[in-house]
Amino acid sequence: MPQTPGSYTTQKWRLIILLVVASLLSSCSSIQFAYNNIDYWIRWKLRDYVDLNSQQELEFQGALNSFFHWHRQTQLPKYADFLSQLADKVDQGQLENPQLAPVEKEVYHFIESASNNAFNLMLPIVAQLTPQQIDHLQHNLAKKQQKTLEKWQRSPWKIQRHRDRQIRRESRRWLGSLTEQQKQLIAAWVKQVEYNPVLRNEQHMIWQQHAIELIRQKPDGYQQQLRGLLENPDQLWSDEYRKAQEQRKTQARELGEQILSSTSPTQRRHLSKTLRDYAQDFRSLASQ
Repeated sequence: MPQTPGSYTTQKWRLIILLVVASLLSSCSSIQFAYNNIDYWIRWKLRDYVDLNSQQELEFQGALNSFFHWHRQTQLPKYADFLSQLADKVDQGQLENPQLAPVEKEVYHFIESASNNAFNLMLPIVAQLTPQQIDHLQHNLAKKQQKTLEKWQRSPWKIQRHRDRQIRRESRRWLGSLTEQQKQLIAAWVKQVEYNPVLRNEQHMIWQQHAIELIRQKPDGYQQQLRGLLENPDQLWSDEYRKAQEQRKTQARELGEQILSSTSPTQRRHLSKTLRDYAQDFRSLASQ
C-alpha cells in the first residue's frame, strides 16, 4: 500500500518502528532474520549522522537492548493478534468494501507506543552530546537533506518511476502478482498525486533547527520540549504543508482501498496467507 512521506522525525525513529511493525520485510525473505539484526542496522545508520564516544556507545547499546527486550515481550504478540484478525476479515470476504482508516489507526497506535518507549531510552543519551557532536549532527542532517533535494531536482521523473515501483513492490508482497487494472491504478495515482520535495525539505529544516537549538542550548525542560517535537512534529507544519499531507494521506488510503476491492480470489488467499505467516513469525520471535 502506498505511503506518504512524513516529517523529519518520522524518518528516523518512526522509520525504525515501522520496520519493526511490518515493513522491514520488503527486501528480506525472513522476518525473523531481519528483526534479529535490526539493531546492527540502527547502529550502522547512526554513524551516518554522529560519532558516539565509547561510553555513549555502551549506553546506546544498552538502550537498544532494553527497547528490543520490551518490544519482543510486549508488542510482538499484539502485532501477531492484529495480523491474524486482519487475515480473518480477508477470509470472511470483507475486502469488497475495505475500510483502511481503522487499520491505519491501530498501526499508528503501535508506532506511538514503541516510539514513546524509544524516546524514554534515547533522550538521556542525546543530552550527553558534546558541542562538537552536535555540530557534526547538524552538518550531516543538512547534507542529507540537500542531497535528497538535489537528486529530485536533477531527475524528477526517476523519483516518480521509483514511487511507482515501490508501490507495486509493496502491493505484490501482500497480494502476489498484480492485474493490469491494479498496475494502472498505481500509475495513475503516482502521476496525479502531487509531490513537493521543496516544501517537504523546508519543513524538515524548520524541525531540524528547532531540535538542534534545544539540544545545543539546553534550556530548562528542554528534554520535554524535544520529546514534544518528536511526538508531534506537525506542531511546526505550515498550513500549506499540513493540507498537502492530509490530502496525500487521504489519496493513499483511497488507492489502497481501490486495490483491495479489486483483488481476485487468488490474491485474497495470498494476502491471508501472508498475514498469517507474519503473525506466526512475530509469535516465534516473542517466544525467543
